[in-house]
Amino acid sequence: MKSKNGLIIFCLAMLASMLLIIAARSNEALSVDRVLSKFVIGIFKEQTYPFFEAVAELGDTVGVIIVVLIMMLILWAKKRDYVGMLVLFIGVALGNEVNKWIKELVGRERPLTAADAESLSFPSGHAMVGLILYMLGSYLLIKSIKTVSLKWLIGIIASIIILLIGLSRLVLQDHFSTDVLGGFTIGIVWTMLWIFLYEWLYVRFLKKRS
Repeated sequence: MKSKNGLIIFCLAMLASMLLIIAARSNEALSVDRVLSKFVIGIFKEQTYPFFEAVAELGDTVGVIIVVLIMMLILWAKKRDYVGMLVLFIGVALGNEVNKWIKELVGRERPLTAADAESLSFPSGHAMVGLILYMLGSYLLIKSIKTVSLKWLIGIIASIIILLIGLSRLVLQDHFSTDVLGGFTIGIVWTMLWIFLYEWLYVRFLKKRS
């Protein structure tokens, strides 16, 4: 990743995250939440719920653990990238803890339509942890692959999964739209930090060794 472009993305995501955190602390549905919720529910009817429930599993605890293990196995098989495996595992695990900490900090209650949910609302754990997993994981996999078309395929699939996980939170009415947006922006900030760390370690140790 080009350092200048990465820094720009990091700064924009950080700014957006701060603005969304401030907005979410009001503990009320914002105008954008009402508009987007009505729009999404109007498009995706109840017939689509089973599909989005299945998609949501990709960002749930069990699904995340399974995907992390699969990605770590691929990184080991392709390149013996132990640093990448460690970065992926710790990045996702700590990202989940950061999500819980921010939820407590913001203290936003879930929408009334998510009465059965046990955790707080902002940021969406599925959106944030899902983005961290699939963005960081796809980055590490792409680094280990030489075929350009396969690199693009992995990036596109990861992007689609991230977007569908976020959309599932709105379709199933488990979160406000700003919860999902906050999960995405904070997830980008967190992922970029681990990408910067991996690239620093790669230049300092792995590249010299190879």
